[in-house]
Amino acid sequence: MAEQKTEDFRVILVGGGPVALTAAHALSKAGIDYVILERRDQLDVDSGASVAVWPHNVRLLDQLGMLDEADRTYMPVLYKRNLRRDGSMISKSNMFEAMQINHGHPWMCFHRAKLMNMLTNNLPDPSKVLLNKEVVSIETTSTGVTVSCADKSTYTASMVIGADGVRSTVRRMMNEEASKQPDEPFVSTYKGLYGYSTKSPELDAATCYETHSGRMTIQLIVAEQQQHFLVYERLEKPTADRGPRFSDEDKDALAAKYADVKFPGREPGQWVTFADVWANRQWSMLSNIEEGVVKQWHQGRCVLVGDAAHKMTPNTGFGMNSGLQGVAHLVNRLHSLLQTNPNPDGAALTKVFTEYQAALIKNSKTTVDMAGLYTRLVAWDNPVWKFLDQYFLPYVNGDVTSLNMLMSPIVQKGVPLDFLQENAYKTGKYSYHTGQATIKVA
Repeated sequence: MAEQKTEDFRVILVGGGPVALTAAHALSKAGIDYVILERRDQLDVDSGASVAVWPHNVRLLDQLGMLDEADRTYMPVLYKRNLRRDGSMISKSNMFEAMQINHGHPWMCFHRAKLMNMLTNNLPDPSKVLLNKEVVSIETTSTGVTVSCADKSTYTASMVIGADGVRSTVRRMMNEEASKQPDEPFVSTYKGLYGYSTKSPELDAATCYETHSGRMTIQLIVAEQQQHFLVYERLEKPTADRGPRFSDEDKDALAAKYADVKFPGREPGQWVTFADVWANRQWSMLSNIEEGVVKQWHQGRCVLVGDAAHKMTPNTGFGMNSGLQGVAHLVNRLHSLLQTNPNPDGAALTKVFTEYQAALIKNSKTTVDMAGLYTRLVAWDNPVWKFLDQYFLPYVNGDVTSLNMLMSPIVQKGVPLDFLQENAYKTGKYSYHTGQATIKVA
């Protein structure tokens, strides 16, 4: 399909995480010029956290030409084991295998550093990624925006996408421009210890072991060569503060509190403790876990995507995925606008941003609430959750039932990029509301 020329329209992306990089790929495919401004001196390609790409966003990897590499890179996960702190079994399921049965593509779990490398190395023009660019001001005019950085450099464009995370600079500056009170809805009820270690040979690969206990839970995802962990601990009271910078001593102290947590090995009487996992760690990080949805996702020529607009607990793996869907919705609308209006004014952009937010905000709130509910359920936030989690949910195959009733409907709403071919389209028991993207070539 012949693309409308959009050389005069340019986007400044603030932030350099997976959502920003995916946006860069989508904008490039749409023929829209862009530049990425990242405040750090390198992209975050060393993080040892795990991230998941749900099937509706595997469709985007297909359209952006990275599906084959993703297939070679991700860590397959098929099974789930729900455990008490002493390692005794609450229930087990094929929940992750069922995701592919439901939706065609697999649930792809990545070592975050490898996902970042894949997205970075496949950028058509790496020179558009600029490092050490801390944004200090955004000036909006009737014809565009000027972004100034701490190093005195300035960049002009038609609009700004804030993909700069939960403490978004773009969001703060949007509020200042609108002379509004800061829109900071995020509250932390839990803190999380993230990391990965070498694989415990006693444990089954392709399996997520999840400890259910009072005020805490641990997820341990075991792959062929390594295993990723996330320890949730409930804070004494919820806080809107970002929290302190945690030290190595803080991490060791939290790990020591749960050193006795057991994971059953393949042989009877064989156990791996969290102390074993921690002793073999290769990377770790401790931070508060924010939750919330921003009320206003745009102002003037600025618009937010990803964690800058909505943040949730990571145990369901929907956080980044919600951001990727935001990219698809936003870039689809920008591409459509520019086909007929290569130089849109502020009013035209505001209409696009408004439609983008309206299309996603209800689903974002649902996803944030669902992730929060699940976190509190498995951390036995009250006696009712504790009883249901141990005795009722195993009876109804709770993992797969919750997938079918709560999570798959979110996946079904996923949209592809409507201006790119979808070559490896797959579906399963639950069909997508938006089917295969097929572009007629003139």
